[in-house]
Amino acid sequence: MPKLIGLMCALAALAAGVIAKTDPATAIMRALIAFIAGTMLTQVWYVFFAARVTTASRAPETDSEEEKAA
Repeated sequence: MPKLIGLMCALAALAAGVIAKTDPATAIMRALIAFIAGTMLTQVWYVFFAARVTTASRAPETDSEEEKAA
């Protein structure tokens, strides 16, 4: 997913460069910077804001187990 977000940022930077009629080398450099920034920021997003998957150390007790103990 981070690469996909980075590619979308790079595509947006390239499109903006074409619309603004900038030098091709400048547009490619901006797209490269946008790709790196998009990839890194997506990783940061996952580290701080993504839901964590937790595993249960034991299964929750059910009513049938409680009835057997009583």
